Amino acid sequence: MSEEKAEVTYRYLEARPHPWRKQLCIKGRNLTVWQLLTSMWVNGETPEEAARNRGLPVEAVYEALDYYKRHRDLLLQEAEEERRWLIARGWKLD
Repeated sequence: MSEEKAEVTYRYLEARPHPWRKQLCIKGRNLTVWQLLTSMWVNGETPEEAARNRGLPVEAVYEALDYYKRHRDLLLQEAEEERRWLIARGWKLD
């Protein structure tokens, strides 16, 4: 028996055209889900702190966390793709 992912509608997340990135972004911001969450984790912020520090509704952060749980593999693949892209252009990341 195959398990299908339920279609989820988000209020604060949206798709944007991009040559290779498929992850959702925060509506009204130049900010991907991955950028929001990694910044939150690096800074040791709770969802409430992350929302307050970025002027976002806390529901937007919780939606981003839900999206991460549902699409973790996609986000990790895209982070690795971006890392390779930066290294190919001379950035020293290690």
